[in-house]
Amino acid sequence: MSVVTDPDVANALPQLLTEWRARKQWDTMSVPARDLHLAILKAFLNHGQPPKVDPQDKALLDDLEARNLIVMDGETIQHAYSFSNGDMPHSVTIAGITNHTVCAIDAFGASAMVGLPGEVRFDCGACGDCVSVKIGDQGLTLLEAEPQDARIWAGIVEDGGCAASSQCQSMIGFCSEAHLESWRGQQSGDTNGFSFSAAQALQAGSATFRPFMAHDAKPIQRPSE
Repeated sequence: MSVVTDPDVANALPQLLTEWRARKQWDTMSVPARDLHLAILKAFLNHGQPPKVDPQDKALLDDLEARNLIVMDGETIQHAYSFSNGDMPHSVTIAGITNHTVCAIDAFGASAMVGLPGEVRFDCGACGDCVSVKIGDQGLTLLEAEPQDARIWAGIVEDGGCAASSQCQSMIGFCSEAHLESWRGQQSGDTNGFSFSAAQALQAGSATFRPFMAHDAKPIQRPSE
């Protein structure tokens, strides 16, 4: 939360990141599980894809999936928040490597997770037009958003389980406030959540994902190495 200065973001995060979810992810995690989690994230960062699964790691992978840190598809790692092995409408490029992300907020948090600049791209959830956001200053500063009125909808969902199939489905980017409101008007029932500017989404994503690699003493491998 030290990266959050916007009061609207500070108000939204406790409703988006429940205490239950935070405890489930990190409490009682073993050192081998933590090491494997970091290795998975680094594979995405270095190669744009997950590592091959070692059958000997099944118990550790089961533990990480139970903590909602990864999602398995058979013997393949499908998601390792914030990254996705699937063809998603949002992506982030860091140090020359592009990864799809599970949701729009995930894309905004990935640069802060590794402390490097990045570029977020996503398709508007209403018209499909591409939105580009450039991030600098160790992944914490918004440099440019095109279009400038881009919005990110962060929906409130009672997940209680796999975020990729519940809450992440309501984290959607739009090219404008008008297109966001048009999308909301087409949804059945009420839509509860928060409309973030690109700068606000960056703070929300950074607060969410910066801790994922915060205790890792080893820098990520650069593509040129």
